[in-house]
Amino acid sequence: MCASFESNGKQFRPGRIVGAWREQRAESAVWGGFARSEILSWWLGKGFKLVDVPAERFAERSRRDGRLHWSDTPPGLVIRGLWDSSGAAPQVWIVTRQATPVELEVFGHDRMPLLESPLFSAELIPMEPEPEPPSNQLELF
Repeated sequence: MCASFESNGKQFRPGRIVGAWREQRAESAVWGGFARSEILSWWLGKGFKLVDVPAERFAERSRRDGRLHWSDTPPGLVIRGLWDSSGAAPQVWIVTRQATPVELEVFGHDRMPLLESPLFSAELIPMEPEPEPPSNQLELF
């Protein structure tokens, strides 16, 4: 399912701003969730667009031990994403596929990110750090 991925040494998880190559340019959007590759034509019929999500490595959270299990993204491949511009702000959905028996044994999860050759670019996208959430701690003067 791709519980996390790393790009430019920074870790990304669902709900965070991620970079994607879309229509020959790098853009950013919130990682909104996951889309099953088995119904990709349905997603595309809803107006979603294929994008390239460059990543150096990705992780799955094992359903056996609850830990993240990491793997390098093979050179020249990207995580396939879907661009959703239907809401107030764009979102990226990570496309997943059924894990092979070997992947299920290694990662402990039945879904894996769909890794494919890029449609636009596999170049890593520099992302600005997200602002820290406000602290609940009060300051006394």
